[in-house]
Amino acid sequence: MPAPSAPTKDASTRILVVVFTVVMGSFVLTTLAVQRASREVDTLSDRIVSSSAPSIEHLAALRGSTLEVELALSHYIHQAPDARSKLNLALDRALKRLADEVHAYLALTDLPGEEQYENTVQQSWARFDEAVRRTREQADTGNSSDAFQRFTRVVEPSASRLLDFSVRAIEFDAQYGRTLAARIKEIRRRTLWLANGLSAFCVALGVAGALFIDRQARSRRAAALAYSKFQEARAAELEQFSGRVAHDIRGPLSAAKLGAELIAAGAPEERNQEYAERVVRSLARADAITSALLEFARSGARPDPGARTDPREVLADLEPAVLQEAQRTQISVRFEAAPPVFVACSVGVYLSLVGNLMRNAIKYMGDAATRRIHVRVTERGAVVRTEVTDTGPGVAEADLESLFQPYFRAPGNTVREGLGLGLATVKKLAEGHGGRAGASSEVGRGSIFWFELPRAGHAWEGSTNGESLERRVETHH
Repeated sequence: MPAPSAPTKDASTRILVVVFTVVMGSFVLTTLAVQRASREVDTLSDRIVSSSAPSIEHLAALRGSTLEVELALSHYIHQAPDARSKLNLALDRALKRLADEVHAYLALTDLPGEEQYENTVQQSWARFDEAVRRTREQADTGNSSDAFQRFTRVVEPSASRLLDFSVRAIEFDAQYGRTLAARIKEIRRRTLWLANGLSAFCVALGVAGALFIDRQARSRRAAALAYSKFQEARAAELEQFSGRVAHDIRGPLSAAKLGAELIAAGAPEERNQEYAERVVRSLARADAITSALLEFARSGARPDPGARTDPREVLADLEPAVLQEAQRTQISVRFEAAPPVFVACSVGVYLSLVGNLMRNAIKYMGDAATRRIHVRVTERGAVVRTEVTDTGPGVAEADLESLFQPYFRAPGNTVREGLGLGLATVKKLAEGHGGRAGASSEVGRGSIFWFELPRAGHAWEGSTNGESLERRVETHH
């Protein structure tokens, strides 16, 4: 199984940067939009405050002053000459207030399109002012009848025109003010919509970012937990690996030790070469097994895709050591001729698989009366099956599955030698190479332990030395 990657914060960091950037950008955009809208509102409001509203105010005062002048002149021309001095002062003050209001109106900043209204108001006021002054002059000369007629024919119509034009100017300024107010309202509405929209977007983005970061955090926690469990499993695997190596190389090292002891004990000269070759082969098997198990552990329990092994060569190399070990415990071993096939594993792996089953069969033979072991390799389509059959005491059916668990020992087992990793190693290696392992047993009659591996292809002809691997060695109590 490939190792899970260690948890990383890169994705969450990038999301945080994006969310922060977008939120800050939205804030800046909202600020700029509000500032622009504020400037535009200030400009429009200034037009209302400095032009539209004062124009209406002065025009309204102008109308009042016009009526006041008209009323004062009417009283003036209807009074006797000796009673006009007080009325003359009132008329002058009314004329002055009217002139001040006209000048104040004309001094204001023109609104777009207002110039024509200013001209008509100014011209109407000038005519009205001249009519009032001439009418008063006629009244002062003693011609009251002509003054009254002039008041009716000239002053009143000019006053009406001035009042009419001032009303039109007021309507223009009022309409313009309403237009400015509507624009201000629209700007505020648009700005408020933009601000609320950006705020809602930022909130949604923040929520989405928070959810994503929360998911990333959960993912990182899960990844960290998986990574921690993987490391624990790797540590356990490495611990078991050291046990498997120690377990699997004991056989070859025992054979090498025995050969070395025979040489050291002064065996006949003609046998020394045989014992030395036995030592070399045993050490080579130990090296092959160690290398294969180490490579398998390093690769994460994945096989070398190009590995292929001929079971006949492995069995031929393993047979002398097995026969020697079996002879010490008075067990007969039969190697049935293997078919010419390749299995998809390395030599060291196949040595470990077969060696574990063989040593297991020898070690647990117990005190069975019939003491035989049979090794057979058969083709089964796309797989190659290797079986080791023994006539030992057998295993209860309830314990068969547990036999392949690390460190398991069947109830009633009196053999305390070893670590309990032999069959666990067989299962691990077989399944790691795309195969499987299993067993069947009958208490009191013996057991069959087997493993299957994928077939790698047909073996080449003459791959062995031509001798039959079928041997039978009988030893007796």
